[in-house]
Amino acid sequence: MILSLILLIINGTQGYLQFKIYNATHIQFAFIATIFYMFSQSWIMFYFIGSGKTIKETILKHKLDKSLYQKVINSKRKLFPHLTLNILLIGTVFVIGGGVQTKVISGATHGWLFILSVVHLLYLIKLEHEGFKDTVEMLSILGTMVNQKEI
Repeated sequence: MILSLILLIINGTQGYLQFKIYNATHIQFAFIATIFYMFSQSWIMFYFIGSGKTIKETILKHKLDKSLYQKVINSKRKLFPHLTLNILLIGTVFVIGGGVQTKVISGATHGWLFILSVVHLLYLIKLEHEGFKDTVEMLSILGTMVNQKEI
């Protein structure tokens, strides 16, 4: 998360100050930064999907209280809309960057959307951190419930 944030900020700075990184222009570096961002956010999304599935399967397998799974659903409801929105925002910034080069879209529109996307990403990182903490807590509770059931 942090590395993708750093790459995006470097790329945004590169767009404003027009410098190259290892001979990569703003557009070339944007491609790398955006792919890395998309890859990292996809991994995070699939982590939450996988951990939720594991919690659900364990609850069903051991016939445990299903109220714990409601916490998983609540966590996903809080996180996934913002995760999806931010992926859409960053992807849009990348795509309309081409419009700026062809003068179809103003650089100001592209710049302001980038700033909005990064600010939203900072909020998303906070939500993801809370989601990771919640998942660890749920897995810990689940482990205790399984151990008590087996005793």
